[in-house]
Amino acid sequence: MPLLALAFLAFIGLGLPDPMPGSLWPSLRPHYDVPNAALGLVLAAVATGYVAAGVLTGRMIARAGIGGVLVGSLAATTLAAAGQAFAPPWAGFVALAVLAGFGGGAVDSAMNLFAASRFKPGHMNWLHGFWGVGATLGPATAAALLAAGFGWQAGYAAVALALGALTVCFLVTRGRWEDGTPRPPADRTNPLAVLRHPVARLQAAVFFLYTGLEAGAGQWVATIMTGARGATPAEGAVAATLFFAALTGGRLALGFVLDRIGADRVLRLLTPVALLAMLAFALGIADLVALAICALALAPIFPTVMARTPARVGPALAAQAVGVQVAAATIGVAVIPAGLGLGADLAGGPWVVPWLLVGLGVVLTAMIWRLPVRR
Repeated sequence: MPLLALAFLAFIGLGLPDPMPGSLWPSLRPHYDVPNAALGLVLAAVATGYVAAGVLTGRMIARAGIGGVLVGSLAATTLAAAGQAFAPPWAGFVALAVLAGFGGGAVDSAMNLFAASRFKPGHMNWLHGFWGVGATLGPATAAALLAAGFGWQAGYAAVALALGALTVCFLVTRGRWEDGTPRPPADRTNPLAVLRHPVARLQAAVFFLYTGLEAGAGQWVATIMTGARGATPAEGAVAATLFFAALTGGRLALGFVLDRIGADRVLRLLTPVALLAMLAFALGIADLVALAICALALAPIFPTVMARTPARVGPALAAQAVGVQVAAATIGVAVIPAGLGLGADLAGGPWVVPWLLVGLGVVLTAMIWRLPVRR
């Protein structure tokens, strides 16, 4: 199987388990007899593992190679999903969520490094578009199994089977992932040392801000529409679905043209478009159209900046820089949406959230334009 096709499958697999805790929570929570707030503990456990993996990926690649890290981390995610399918005690379920996050974070970092080193930015956009396919298939599979009369455990079992098959594929092709992929020197795997590089530091900030903005917009749009625009809950859900569908579709579509236009040029052109769309949404101008345009313009930022990392920081720093960027992105997803909620509470309603997003968009646009252009 060509490595590009296997990489697409890996990103689908990476997306499969991500929405499972929330999708299965209505069935999972009564089983463990825990409060609704306990979902936050599961998500925090996944995020903790993800951040730890991002910080340590450079060191792991230096020792085991990118093929070894991919096989080991996919095996970890398989083990975590299989363990959760057996419905262990609550403490064990949360511990397995940490393992799932660690395995997912290592796969994310290692695959992004491989893709940035071997594929074009357009291919990187396709890869991240396929993550969206996996994130859609995961809850869809869980819903189908629940509708067929199976328990919530079946959803995790299905994910474990898919990830197990991927692990075998990567084990068979392990040596091929090493060809042409830089293995970082041992003295370049310290995250603090990498952050002394000004471009690596700036890109980490971009990932923190971008993923927080993306997650904040996606998580809060339904509440904004219902609480500040008079929409029904169903219309709010449609708005949220539209945002994520446009984000995924944008990455898949831009993959066809991004390399012809130029990665850095696309970033500099589309970030102001995203900002203008955020402003239109904040002003209440054609809400759904503004949301769709915003998501389409945001779509290439994560994969394209990731793809340009080796060219900007150099191959010796690339592995650790990618890992730090994945960690920063995970922290952004955890922190910024919560900060938007705090702002809504202080302002007395969700009407303020679109304006906070505009502020974040201004800062993000300035950061993107500060990134150096490299061939």
